[in-house]
Amino acid sequence: MSVPIAALGVVIVTYNNAIDLPRCLDAVQRNARGAVVVVRDCESSDQSVAVAEQHPAVTQVISGANVGFGAACNEATRALGGDVQMILYLNPDTAIDCDVAGLLEYVTRFGEFGCVGIQQQSFSSDLVWSWDEFPTPALEWKKARQAVLLQRSPAGYTDDRRVDWNMGALLLVPRAAFDDAAGFDERFFMFYEEIDLQQRLAQLGRPSYYVNKFHYQHDRSDKATLWREVLRLNSRRKYDRKWLSRFDTVQCQVAQSYRWIQDAIRPQRARDRRLVLPRLLATWGLIRAVVPPEAIQAGGLDSWRSVCPFWHKRSPRPDGP
Repeated sequence: MSVPIAALGVVIVTYNNAIDLPRCLDAVQRNARGAVVVVRDCESSDQSVAVAEQHPAVTQVISGANVGFGAACNEATRALGGDVQMILYLNPDTAIDCDVAGLLEYVTRFGEFGCVGIQQQSFSSDLVWSWDEFPTPALEWKKARQAVLLQRSPAGYTDDRRVDWNMGALLLVPRAAFDDAAGFDERFFMFYEEIDLQQRLAQLGRPSYYVNKFHYQHDRSDKATLWREVLRLNSRRKYDRKWLSRFDTVQCQVAQSYRWIQDAIRPQRARDRRLVLPRLLATWGLIRAVVPPEAIQAGGLDSWRSVCPFWHKRSPRPDGP
């Protein structure tokens, strides 16, 4: 039996998303009318809170400190109430453009799953990769050598399939599974928290699935800044320490370093060469992103002031074991 829309909770975490948020909420109202929608704002300096408070789709707005994506999701999830049985985590720069009631009916075929992702498209309707394998040295070397990967090709997006993990821009997670896994690990400020969650769900016997029949749109404009790239790699090292052996971690670091050096020699995008040095330093744990980003004193997210040496007190949230 499928979960009714009234038992669906939608969680959206915002940080200066006043421009994107109306489109996201309009899509929720069109396609998931009647769901419980909680927006957790992370100390935005724009009108994100006002936009959320004024939108008819929103049930509750929570304003608070910028504690990171995972921690904000956990707080919003606790606010959903006891009647919610299924949770849809949405990025504010997305627009779900399929019948959510139909999706809730469709996923019943997967039994006790941990997470479902659906086809991701750009706002120009281009297919965008949205699932991947759990990180391993073998996978890192394939990416470093630009091997053809199923998850990065159209062939990987023709049918439903069981996958290791789905991208966190849209995740459908049963409330019971989320609670059993104790939610997102709040030691990840941003990036890799969805991979870590799905790895723990898989260990609990709740696999992830990619569903091709339903889709959503996601703003795929180039958002790469020095700060984001360093934070992404900081989170990757946290993930490695949690899930990989020291030997496998070093192999991944070597493969990634090879990849960044290739970017210096033959960059595929204009920004690749510019980001080689910070990526190399972050890969080996020598620099860390300043979090929360409001703590950056000057220069913005694309300046060296947005990062600090690993020994500096301005560092990401405490490392995990």
